[in-house]
This record gives sequence, structure tokens and C-alpha cells, in this order.
Amino acid sequence: MDRLPSMKKTIYLYLLKEQCIPVLICLAGAVFVLVTGQLLQLMRILFASSCSVKDIAQLVLFALPRLFLYASPMACLLGVMLAFVRLNSDNELIAFRAAGIAFLDFLPPVLGVLILLTSISLFNSLWLLPVSNHAFENKLRSLGRISIPSILEEGEFISAIPKLVFFFRSVDHNDYVIKGIFIQDQRKPKEEVTIAAKTAKLVLPADSSAIIFQLYNGIISRTSKNMKDAQAVAFKEYNFTLSMDDLVGAARKAMRNRGEMSTLQIYRKLKAAVGKASMVAWSLELEQRFAFPAACLFLGLLGAPLGSIFRQKGRMTGVTLGIGIFLAYYVLLSAGRTFGYNGLISPFFAVWTPNILCIGLALYLWAKLQKETPFYLASLGRLLVGFTHSREPGSTQA
Repeated sequence: MDRLPSMKKTIYLYLLKEQCIPVLICLAGAVFVLVTGQLLQLMRILFASSCSVKDIAQLVLFALPRLFLYASPMACLLGVMLAFVRLNSDNELIAFRAAGIAFLDFLPPVLGVLILLTSISLFNSLWLLPVSNHAFENKLRSLGRISIPSILEEGEFISAIPKLVFFFRSVDHNDYVIKGIFIQDQRKPKEEVTIAAKTAKLVLPADSSAIIFQLYNGIISRTSKNMKDAQAVAFKEYNFTLSMDDLVGAARKAMRNRGEMSTLQIYRKLKAAVGKASMVAWSLELEQRFAFPAACLFLGLLGAPLGSIFRQKGRMTGVTLGIGIFLAYYVLLSAGRTFGYNGLISPFFAVWTPNILCIGLALYLWAKLQKETPFYLASLGRLLVGFTHSREPGSTQA
């Protein structure tokens, strides 16, 4: 009997080690995929600007906290699940149970890994993420400023900026003086604006909030989309302002500002909010900062029972199921946020409902495996795997 606590301690350390490697691999893989997707979204800015490898590295570094926030719940779920798939395929779980180790005895080492990642994710969400979001937006704006001179091509229609078309007859790249400029502006949904001027000068304000084309001796024509109304105005001097949001395709300024605020600032905004819409928006932002890190714990708890259900041959079935659960979680979260913004449900349930469902499913699975009662989903998965294997060339059917 004295050996049992010592044996459990050895098993706990062994299980901790077995989980760490697949969790880290899944985390690195998920972050890599998300970083690649982020770079693809910014490809237009990166190609248009003369940015260096250092600039791209800084962008990736500033984006990592946000990407880590999304990658860590998936890594917890898939990493823990793959660790238990490996243990199950090597019959180690059966050996543990034969030695008197119940399935609930695996809970402490599983919680050890999940609580560590949840704590890191919570620190990231509450303190690191607002700072990195602010740095990312500033860097993106600076790259947007860099990209402006590179699109001042002579004698070409330039449509790199959404809903805007530019044409420059000649450009002096030393002082950004332009001769012969044509601008077509379709940013307003109900009208189309066309501007033509003899000369212009490009001005870059110090605050990086916008760029300004100072136009001289030209004409502005406005035409409604239905072609029923038209207006033409001549001018001697006119400033055409282009915000960095138009250039980089950024999200709405108010939404971005919430992501750059500290948790304490969000809380103060919530307390000072006037009106239901404002209170709901700030409440959702505050709840999200706690709910998504908590998903590391709740989704990760699903990994151990799911991994114990599937063996080596059913590994891909288990991985597919795990990814499906994460996607379902994210869809529910997105739907909940939409319902929350529309005032259909409270901000708490809008954000926390996926976590509540996950913990309910986790409790059910842990109870089933503790009691060792039949689990029909596993039988269905093994049936599908066997059917797929029997359809492969060269396989024999009974």
C-alpha cells in the first residue's frame, strides 16, 4: 500500500511529460498556420511597400499574442487528445487500470498542463494582447505610409487601394510633386467622385493617421449612382485626405481601439457607459478576455477522454472530431457575440455558452470512462475506420 502514492507520483510525472510534447507541437503548428494566414491577408501592403525582413518579423512578433490566444485552445484539445491516443494504442491505459489507477486519477496531470496554458493565455489576454495590438496597428500604419511612394507610378491606372483609382502623368519622387493627377473615388455608396487637377503635392502628417494630396487648379465632379444627379465644381486648392484605414483595409476604428485598451480601461468604460448598446459592447469585450483563455481548460478536458476512445488506427478520426469540436466552439462563440450585440441574450451567456457546453460534455465523457460503460460514438468511429480500410486496394473483406 505504501508503494501506491509513489507509483501515482511516477505516473503523474510520466503523463505530464507525455502531454507536453504533443501540446507544444500542436501549439507551434496552429500558430504557424495562423501566422501564414495573417501574412497572406497583409500581402498587398507587404508587396506594395519597401518593407524589410525586419519589418515583417516585427509584424509577426506583434501579431503573435493575438494568434496565440486563438491557437492555445486548439492546441490543448488536440495535444492532450493525441497524447492519450498514443497511450491507448500502446495499451498503457489498460496497464494503468490493471494496476488500480482509475480514469479520474489521470485528472491531476491533465489539469497540470491545462492550468499552466490557461494561466499563460489569461496573462496574454489581460495584459500582453492590448499592448501588442497597439504596436501592430502602429507598425501597419507605418508600413502603409512606406507603401504610398511605391504606388506613385507614372502613366498607369493604380487600383491597389480598394474603391479608389489613381492616375499620375508625372511624379517627382524627391519632393512628391505630381503633375497631372486623376482620382476616382467610389467609397461612398450613393455617389461617385472624380477629381482632376493640374498639379498636386503629397503630404505625410507626423501622426501617421492619414496622407494628404494637396491639389491645385482642378475640378471635382460628383455623380449619383443612378445617374440622375451630377455636380461639377472648379477649385484652385483642395485637400484630398486618405486615411490609413482606407489604405491598410483595417477594421472599424472603434473596434480596433477596444482591442488596444487595457482590461482596466475596458472596465472603466463599462462602468461609465451610457445606453444599452454601449454597455453591451463593453461587456462583451470584457467577458471575451476571460472566456477565451478559459477555453484552454474546458476544451483541453475533452482531449483525455476523446484520446482514450480512439486507438492508433482511429487517430485521424479523433483528430477530425477534435477539430470539428473546436470549429463548433468558435461558431457558437461567433453566433453568441452576434446575438449579444443585437441584445437577444446577455453578454455573459453570449460569450460563456460554448465553455459551459464544453464542460458539460467533458463531465459526461469523464464519467463514462470512469465507469467504463459502453460509448457508442467510439464504436461508430471504429466502424467507419474499418469500413474505410476495407475499401482500400488490396484489403480483404471477411
